[in-house]
Amino acid sequence: MKVLKAIIATLVLGVILESPRADAKNLPTTRELILLLAQVNAKDGQFNINRGLTRLHSGNFQGAIEDFNQVLRINPNDAIAYSYRGTARIALGDSQGAIEDCNQALRINPNYGLAYDLRGLAHKKLGDSQGAIEDFNQALRINPNDAIAYSYRGSARIDLGDVKGALEDSNQALRINPNIATAYSNRAGARASLGDIKGAIEDSNQALRIDPGDATAYKNRAIARIALRDSQGAIEDFNQALRINPGDAIAYSNRVAARIALGDFQGAIEDSNQALRINPGDAIAYSNRGFARASSGDFQGAIEDYNQSLRINPGDADAYYNRGLARANSGDQHLAIADLQKASDLFKQLGNTSSYQAVLEKIKQINSATPQPNHLH
Repeated sequence: MKVLKAIIATLVLGVILESPRADAKNLPTTRELILLLAQVNAKDGQFNINRGLTRLHSGNFQGAIEDFNQVLRINPNDAIAYSYRGTARIALGDSQGAIEDCNQALRINPNYGLAYDLRGLAHKKLGDSQGAIEDFNQALRINPNDAIAYSYRGSARIDLGDVKGALEDSNQALRINPNIATAYSNRAGARASLGDIKGAIEDSNQALRIDPGDATAYKNRAIARIALRDSQGAIEDFNQALRINPGDAIAYSNRVAARIALGDFQGAIEDSNQALRINPGDAIAYSNRGFARASSGDFQGAIEDYNQSLRINPGDADAYYNRGLARANSGDQHLAIADLQKASDLFKQLGNTSSYQAVLEKIKQINSATPQPNHLH
């Protein structure tokens, strides 16, 4: 059974756009370019499409939206403009707005695969992994060689626990296009879940060769290194992921496991605190902090953290088990046994026989160590 959880990070997906190629012949001088831009007809939708794409690639997402708005004022039936505006909206965190744009694009062109890809990504970001899979399925019906759809669908399948399906999708994406970093990252996560730690590290390495800024690849490799007991290497990978994305609560929460393995309980508590500042609803961060506190002898603080974790996720067998141990160590044998009994029931329901048997053995140990009251005859 897990006494400390390290969740496989949610895989980060990148949006790949098909951009129109600019003609490199007869480029104007700077002065001519200024004059040209001053004379551009504001009703020229192609200009706004091109500038919107330029702004998308430079990270000016609000400016891109303004350009695509102008295109749509000129031509309300431009499915491409809706899809590109949806891309900008996803980048700004407006996933619902992106879905609405993709819906509109698909009303105009029901066979527009990119719109399904983008809508699937938006659904995934909103936590609707099943809806995302349905969109990626549709994209693949339109284009069976859509490597991005396979890669995205693999990530959604991981969210739903379909690790083998995720592995198959990642393999298929890489058969079509062996240079998709996110497909390697997805496959690394799937391989780690299936116990193929060496394969997970190799895939993470390959993802980082293609994209050195892939934070997810660092996180997946870190989790694999924890499995190999390379805690220091795991910390270095988590550090790198956090340099790329300092607001990644999962990276902080997972780094806790490596810090605890090295005996750095205070560092583990600080990482959990940071994860909870970013995401106060992270049940695993509370459980991890509880484990760190218990490891440092703060059993009451650990119990409080497990209480909070169980308020968020009342079906977490590990949290009941760990709270039971903390209560036993703090001298509350009665509540400890109640927690352990609850953990054993949950493990049994989950079909986790080894954990179920281990908890029963722990209950037996506590009972045998607990003084029994005298009975009058």
